[in-house]
Amino acid sequence: MLRSIATALVVAALTAPAARGASSPDPTLAPPGTTPSSGSSLTNPAISVIGWFQAVAGNDSSAQQNQFEFKEAELSFQAAVDPFTRADFFLSAGPEGLEVEEAHITWLALPGGGQAQLGKFRADFGKFNRTHPPETPFADRPLSTVAFLGEEGLSTTGLAASLLLPNPFGLYWDLIANLGTVPDAAENPLFEATTRSDALILGRSSLFFPLRESVDLNLGASYANAPAQSALQSQGSHAQLGVVDATLRWKNPRRSIYRSLMVQVEITGEQGSARGAQRLLGGFGYVIYQAARHWKIGARYDWTERPDAPEHSSGALALVQYQPSEFSTLSLQGRRVHDAAADRDFDSAFFKWTFNIGPHGAHPY
Repeated sequence: MLRSIATALVVAALTAPAARGASSPDPTLAPPGTTPSSGSSLTNPAISVIGWFQAVAGNDSSAQQNQFEFKEAELSFQAAVDPFTRADFFLSAGPEGLEVEEAHITWLALPGGGQAQLGKFRADFGKFNRTHPPETPFADRPLSTVAFLGEEGLSTTGLAASLLLPNPFGLYWDLIANLGTVPDAAENPLFEATTRSDALILGRSSLFFPLRESVDLNLGASYANAPAQSALQSQGSHAQLGVVDATLRWKNPRRSIYRSLMVQVEITGEQGSARGAQRLLGGFGYVIYQAARHWKIGARYDWTERPDAPEHSSGALALVQYQPSEFSTLSLQGRRVHDAAADRDFDSAFFKWTFNIGPHGAHPY
């Protein structure tokens, strides 16, 4: 009797789906005209929560307000609406309250093979901007992204459309266009709407090169145009931003859990619409190397020419990261920044711990 019960339990355990992290068919990939099964995320949205705790020490008062902070809890709700559309909601709960970071619906199969999004989303402006703050490797945002895009990056509410461009080389080449509301002046250092008809216009194109079995390169260029803040009106009624970015990844598929490398560089340029307006540049570059199964090391350098940039004009950061599982990441980071106005260096040390429960989709490449 006991042997029969034990056998039944083993069979049930082997045939049951994994509680977390199991791969299951994506209902959004179902052929047109079919309906996902009742157990899919169509009726039970995938829900996850990411927590971000951080501690800081050092003489840089701009690094973080308190010595210990629970920076953010990010809640995500994602599911297929039907075989043709998907809905994504991301809520951010922090010291300032609950905020909707993203809430959009995606049409997955438009004529010509395109896709479209409608709602609130992080703008397709460069690569780094699309990643939510808790999920970047760093305890802070690069100086140039803060100077040009604000503390939280560039978000908008509107419409985005994407299309794969055919080419004779058979490469993955996409084109993305965004049309949306101008960010609030309190959140963005460049743009400000004065009338309801003002809009933020963005465009991005990126090209993916598979160099070898274990190496690939992604090149991108982005452009943004919107009414400038009143303090910048002397340089033209509109502010223009451009970004070029390059990402190189190496991961041996035979030993992918032990060794990997990622290098990313992003350069941002700003110019007003007026003839002869001043051109300002900024950028950052970083490298993250996986030295062992659970360990990574990295370094970043960033700089900005914006004279009204927050506090600092250049800086460098180094980190050591320990990831015991895909659901938890701890890192120690050291940062030195240079304030050109004060001609002084400031140092900070960070402990960052992010942890999540529930399934969480992969970031866009």
